[in-house]
Amino acid sequence: MKKLLFIFPLFLFAKDSILSNLQLKKLNLDKKYTIEDSKETKKSWINPVMLQYSISQNNSLHTIKTTNQNFSITLNQPIFKSGAIYYSIKYANDNKNYNIKELELRKKELIKEALDLAIDYKINRLNEELLKLNIANAKIDVKNKKEQYQNGTLDLSFLNNAIIYLNSLKLSMQDLEINSINLKYAFKNISDMNIKNVNINLFKIISLNKYIQNNIELNALKKQSKVNNDLYKMQLGNTLFTVFVNASYNYQKTMYSKNTFQFQNNTNNFYSVGMGISFPLDFTAGEKIQKAKINYLNSKLDILQKKRELKNSFTNTLKQIKYIQNKIKIYQQNIKLYNELIATTKDSIKAGNATIDDLETLENTKKTNGINIAILKLQIQKLLLNLYYKTTLFSN
Repeated sequence: MKKLLFIFPLFLFAKDSILSNLQLKKLNLDKKYTIEDSKETKKSWINPVMLQYSISQNNSLHTIKTTNQNFSITLNQPIFKSGAIYYSIKYANDNKNYNIKELELRKKELIKEALDLAIDYKINRLNEELLKLNIANAKIDVKNKKEQYQNGTLDLSFLNNAIIYLNSLKLSMQDLEINSINLKYAFKNISDMNIKNVNINLFKIISLNKYIQNNIELNALKKQSKVNNDLYKMQLGNTLFTVFVNASYNYQKTMYSKNTFQFQNNTNNFYSVGMGISFPLDFTAGEKIQKAKINYLNSKLDILQKKRELKNSFTNTLKQIKYIQNKIKIYQQNIKLYNELIATTKDSIKAGNATIDDLETLENTKKTNGINIAILKLQIQKLLLNLYYKTTLFSN
């Protein structure tokens, strides 16, 4: 079976440079938050050590004031939870990896958005060039029809239609110019670069398998599946027995304002150490375990579904590219035809059978074919970008 391939772009700008400093700072802070959150989760099974100090005075002994100081350290810590501790630590690591994948994808989505705007801007500017050539031809047509009408060889309706068509082209030019402005401002929301300076280089080819293996969405789903498995094992462990230790140390000191034989200052230190076992009687434990298990099994199906979607998107993109390439071939054939017509028209001008206007119209039309080819190539880049940005091969 023939391998499916697609072309991916290499961009001339540095990795993150298309994104604004503000966007990069926010993404970096989100990544730091994810790392710190993972560290906290990793230690969540450790109970806090309680430190307590108090001081008090009283005169219950009438003229003798008593000062009491108390200090204690208390610990109650599970050391075995039937695997729940291990999977809580594993969950912290897997969840961090999943969140980092999500952040990576979010960054690439922003880069892709900026590139889409840059490509749309280039296409829009090419459409402006295309329209300028069509306006030039329309002006020539109006001029010729006006001369024919004044000579009495053409009905007024033909001239009127030519003028209406010329005006419609001019109005379309205004729309394109407004669109260019809108694209520039939208680009400024996510990038500090000048939209005119965003360049896209040539393309290379990779296989469908490589595309799927390097897909970030798919890899994120795999991480999510691991997280769900950890949560399932944690839920299972939390319903079984727990072994815990407890310990405390206490320091007490009593001082009297008037030392007498009966009332002497004294201190008292004591500690306790022990361990125990607990078993929760949770009447909804079975349902909680089953829900966690179903989430895990669903996440495995999500991976299979995503693989199917990626393959179909890949195949569909290739088909769209093929149709665009066929259009490019038609425009290339048109250019060859117009080259022949231009050469013939130049000879006809010398013979007095054609005019400079005829030659200019043909040359302008030939140029529109070249611009249409450039637009179609940019449309191919947009299609490929839509696939490529979600892979680790996409420079970010």
